[in-house]
Amino acid sequence: MPGQYRTSTDLINEALANLGVLAAGQPTDPEDFSYVQEKLDAIVRKMAGLELPYIPDIENIPGAFFSDLAAIVAGECATKFGSTAEDQQNLVSQGLGNPPGTGAAALSLRQMMRGRPTGERARVEYF
Repeated sequence: MPGQYRTSTDLINEALANLGVLAAGQPTDPEDFSYVQEKLDAIVRKMAGLELPYIPDIENIPGAFFSDLAAIVAGECATKFGSTAEDQQNLVSQGLGNPPGTGAAALSLRQMMRGRPTGERARVEYF
């Protein structure tokens, strides 16, 4: 994909591919697509609550976050797609993890954001 941003459609297709639901060159099932699309807002809000990078516009996902975000979405949607308990645990540990925020993708996103300016005002005390 050219460009530095990806769309929610790209994200959903990548998450479905991570789940093993979508094979290369196969069209996406509309029911599967709509299920994942409905969960995206809750997943993004959960990430913000865990102090992971916030994605303000799901139609403009920074390319650096894309594969980690797809792993998180796949892990959060694994129960609907008939994954075995072992497969589901693997997807969750590759995504947000259990407890949330300890998975591989969550740690990777935290590492990418480490050391970046927050834009918050610094409190000072004058003596």
